[in-house]
Amino acid sequence: MRIADRGSGVTSTRLFFTPKTFVALFAGLLLSVLAFSQSAAATGLSLETFRPLGGSFFAWRTSQRALVVDLFAKRKKVDAQRLILSGRAGLTYAPLSARSLWTIGKGYEAQGKTEAAMRAMSRAQKITRRDAAVQLWLADEAFRRRSIGVGLAHYDLIMRSEPAAMGEILPRLAAIVVAPEGRRYLLPYAHANNPWFSPLLTTATNNLPKAEPVGRLLLERRAKAPDIEGLEQTYAALMIKMVNEGAVDVALQVYPKLPKGNKEVLSNINGMVNGKVAVGYPPFVWSFANDAYGATFVSLNSKSTGMEFYGASGTIGIAASKLVKPASATQFRWRVRDRSTNLQSSANWIATCVAGKAKGARQTSINLLDRSVVQGKVLAMPLPANCNVVRIDMRIAGGIGTNPASLIVEDLTMLKAT
Repeated sequence: MRIADRGSGVTSTRLFFTPKTFVALFAGLLLSVLAFSQSAAATGLSLETFRPLGGSFFAWRTSQRALVVDLFAKRKKVDAQRLILSGRAGLTYAPLSARSLWTIGKGYEAQGKTEAAMRAMSRAQKITRRDAAVQLWLADEAFRRRSIGVGLAHYDLIMRSEPAAMGEILPRLAAIVVAPEGRRYLLPYAHANNPWFSPLLTTATNNLPKAEPVGRLLLERRAKAPDIEGLEQTYAALMIKMVNEGAVDVALQVYPKLPKGNKEVLSNINGMVNGKVAVGYPPFVWSFANDAYGATFVSLNSKSTGMEFYGASGTIGIAASKLVKPASATQFRWRVRDRSTNLQSSANWIATCVAGKAKGARQTSINLLDRSVVQGKVLAMPLPANCNVVRIDMRIAGGIGTNPASLIVEDLTMLKAT
């Protein structure tokens, strides 16, 4: 390149590129070309410009990908030495290939050389922490070594960088919820801002043999349960499963920590809180059956709300149900407001102890659809003694007729008998 010599006024020739500068620029250009070519090969793109690199440069990518498919998608047993050789071939063309190091590590693992596999995977992680296959292997190995905290950190990284991997990982994390020690390590991740905590609660509630560990995880957080869109059904399922499996004591503790878990509901029988129908989660709020037999809240006047139970002709079943913590109450009371009967129709309250010394004990009321039962009169039935939690059911039979049998009750209360 020619430049003017301002001092003499004549044009002279001086080198603008020194040999060192030229070598540096050439090396940078070559690295850029190689980087682009590797990207092209990774996507299966074959460009004429890179033909001088040789066909083997592109072939190793295809071969390595086929090995991975055989190993995972097709669940084939792949020869260990073949894995190692494929990985080493990949490193020849791309020394900073985390996937090639993963392939080598899998080969060593197949040979039973766990420490060698760990060294390969650790090297791969130093290249990039966003390779899900590498992180998954490191996580599983950490759990095999009982390093729960380390394994969870790898899982967390995978699911944040590759959300699609949650389906593979969440069932494994759900298993960790079962053990108290596992829950202790999960607590730092148990918050609303964690994108995988909500799916974990749902997976654990739906898939674990028992729901009690999920409830204990929420208790061990020592805070209100996350109010996340989509979790309401999970919380409802959690309550029902814990009660059904007998973990009523845990359910009682968890309920007030749920987003809609009003503590007043636990000892409330009429289904109303502050003059409004209580919202929350069955079975601690009234749950109604179906169209054939069921129940609904009805407004009786400006200040009073009652419940109507109904059963279609020829049907029989539990129209409504609710768990109640009776505290010192020993008696359940109500009034019959109105009714419509059929031949052989019936409606009975059933009080069953589900937690306490009297667990399994049961009391049943008279038939409230019997014409001899006086309307408007306070009626009562005893609750099972020595019972911490009682389930109140309304069992109704529609009988024989053209219209449903129905019953409206009001002033539901629980009191200590005098």
